[in-house]
Amino acid sequence: MDDHDARATYPLTRAGLLRRAGAGALGLSAAAPLLAACGSSSSSGGSAGSTSEAITGQAILANYPGWMGKHNLADFAAKYPGASIKMISNATSSTAEVVLQFKSKQYDFLLADTSDAGQAAAAKLISPIDWSKVPNIKNVAESFRKSYPWGLPTDYGKVGIAYRPDLIGNATISSWHDLWELIPKYSGQTVFIDLERDCMGSTCKYLGFSSNTTDADQLKKVQDAIVSVKPHLKAFLNTNVGAGLVNGSTAMAMDWDYDVALLQQKNPKIKWVLPDEGVHAYLEGFTAVQNTSKLAVIQAFLNFLAEPAQYADFVNTTGTAYVMPPATPLVLKTISQNPVLVPTKEVLAKTEFDKYLGGAGATLWSNTWTAIKAA
Repeated sequence: MDDHDARATYPLTRAGLLRRAGAGALGLSAAAPLLAACGSSSSSGGSAGSTSEAITGQAILANYPGWMGKHNLADFAAKYPGASIKMISNATSSTAEVVLQFKSKQYDFLLADTSDAGQAAAAKLISPIDWSKVPNIKNVAESFRKSYPWGLPTDYGKVGIAYRPDLIGNATISSWHDLWELIPKYSGQTVFIDLERDCMGSTCKYLGFSSNTTDADQLKKVQDAIVSVKPHLKAFLNTNVGAGLVNGSTAMAMDWDYDVALLQQKNPKIKWVLPDEGVHAYLEGFTAVQNTSKLAVIQAFLNFLAEPAQYADFVNTTGTAYVMPPATPLVLKTISQNPVLVPTKEVLAKTEFDKYLGGAGATLWSNTWTAIKAA
């Protein structure tokens, strides 16, 4: 989901383009340790990085706004003169929307989280990657590779609470319960994430449920909990979620860790909370669409992006928690040494990653989200 002048070059949010991770259930229990040791690659040392290969054509990428390194696309085009990536920005708010993008045939590859990619894979909408053409996949920590097998894992993040104590009577927030209690008191000063899995998943934590629940009764309670405070919310946003915390137009926000870490560089009054009840988290990456004619270009780009220097550009531009340990020396210290972005084992124990919920589960979540937005 950039230290750079503390954000001048970042996209102010990662709208978490609903990429949330199926890592929790898959054992992504080493998000801190996994940056300490990169898993060995099982792929052969392909030559996708060689400029001698005839890589030509333009691949179209559906991506979260600004979710790319400052120089990645230009550097790729320079290395492969006959190839290019056209990036189209999208800020979707549900898995169903992303799956429709896989079906649309408008794109060659997409930014998708584990829920999106899992559902697309189940519907046979994904092109498998020839990992021998992406030897740099070895730079991705093994836990992330196993949790995101459909394409190149790029980033992950947690959803917590950001707030300005000075705007809420110097109250201290330590839990989702605290947030829910304060929202009506400070009506019109809270922003929720406009993403199905992040918003509902965080509400699941508030209610003591798994953020991957498929229990209809529990999801009805989630719906009721969000609808109960909806009249007091300032907005649902999937971009620039916490931006108002900087100038004080927002007092509290459900927001991603990476975004808050960046915003704190602009205003140190902003506090970050990993709620007592736990948090929902996502893992996402770039995945190719079924039957794309640009698979060679996509594979060359994925291999290129997985080079430490290029991946560090991606991380430094977006400010996200990252998945490639070899890039650490090139990552800004405000990211690589930020406790908000590099969680401890204790934090990970309270973190639940997204997973694909199956057809019936996905439909139940989608219908519940639709009812919440319509209320």
